Amino acid sequence: MTDAFLLAPGFRTAATACGLKKDGALDLTLIVSDAPCTAAGVFTTNRVKAAPVLYDQAVLATSAGRMRAIVANSGCANACTGTEGAQNAQRMAELVAEG
Repeated sequence: MTDAFLLAPGFRTAATACGLKKDGALDLTLIVSDAPCTAAGVFTTNRVKAAPVLYDQAVLATSAGRMRAIVANSGCANACTGTEGAQNAQRMAELVAEG
């Protein structure tokens, strides 16, 4: 199996190990579209939703499903973080938007 994969034209991606996983594995990725594109989400039906899930649901509801970037992490659910978690989700979006 190869680590290479194909991206649709106009998309870029990057991944890094930022320390969420103790073994040093890749745990954060960014996918960027050169132009706004159609986006959709499938979210948990759990009554307890992590701040990034709530943020993403709100953005999808107000953006007419148009986005340019997705940030995803693994190894950390970011759940039950309260106000700080909501602020962190907002800040992550701001940092990505700055480029």
